[in-house]
Amino acid sequence: MQRAAIEAIVETLEPGVVACLGADVLNDIPYQTLIEGGAKLYLVDWLAGAPDFGIAHSIIEPANGRGARCLYCRLAETDPRSFCLSYREPPAKDVGTCSAFVPSAEAPLTCLAFRRGKRPNIHIQDVTGGYATAFGEGVPAALRDVTSWRQAFRRAIALAGRVRKQAAPLDIPDGSVDLVISSMVLSQFEHEPYEYFAGQVAAELGPPGAEIQRRLRPAMETLRSALLVNQVEGHCAEIERILAPEGRCFVAFEIFHRGRDNAQWRLLETMREVMGMLGRRFAFDFEASPEPILDRAFEGREGRSVVYQSLIARKSH
Repeated sequence: MQRAAIEAIVETLEPGVVACLGADVLNDIPYQTLIEGGAKLYLVDWLAGAPDFGIAHSIIEPANGRGARCLYCRLAETDPRSFCLSYREPPAKDVGTCSAFVPSAEAPLTCLAFRRGKRPNIHIQDVTGGYATAFGEGVPAALRDVTSWRQAFRRAIALAGRVRKQAAPLDIPDGSVDLVISSMVLSQFEHEPYEYFAGQVAAELGPPGAEIQRRLRPAMETLRSALLVNQVEGHCAEIERILAPEGRCFVAFEIFHRGRDNAQWRLLETMREVMGMLGRRFAFDFEASPEPILDRAFEGREGRSVVYQSLIARKSH
């Protein structure tokens, strides 16, 4: 669903420079469309190896049951060696792969000879402007000699405020990107790095019992809220910094959820807060996209979700 929406936007806007923030393994990214369109492409994710895995599983496809087609091998006019260091001239014009192609024995089909070149630009960096990384790096020191969950939360809440000014911008020039893609990234901010902190405390003190959880609920909500707000603010600041004056950003995030054992939908309050934060920084553009708003339900592992997606632009002042 996300890939189809982004593909339509790319075909409409024809961006020259695209940045995918939180690219992961490219599940949401119409990688083939972006490469064939000739856009300069930045793939940003803080999980080392994720974009490489996504690329390797995006460039090879079966060719009508006979042989295979390689996205990079078909880029004869755009220097395929800049994408794959192993590229060698194909044996014939109509062959879908180059002479270096070595098919994998298992599905999905990949090329075992593939070695990524200098394109696209891959950055293993934090899309929250360094906020999430700074918080995570500060957790071990904050938990040193901790003796209770309450004490741990007090220190974490203080840390969440203290690292707010430790900005670490992405290695992407200011005002250079025509289309920023932020697909399902905002939805993750509610969980990370909170779950990292909670896991570290549990390793030190053991899991909290039901009574401790009840008593800690206000502190838990305070920390979650602080982490969410600060991550979104850092993420939005980076989008605003790298976005070209006439550029657009595609955002998509879960806004309603229904669990498998629940008959009713619930509004995710944190995502409503995110919507307000986006509205304060950006203008919503419902004209530039062929499908400006898509509220579609889909089945996930934990139930059904409704995803909101649209284009946002710089505000005119």
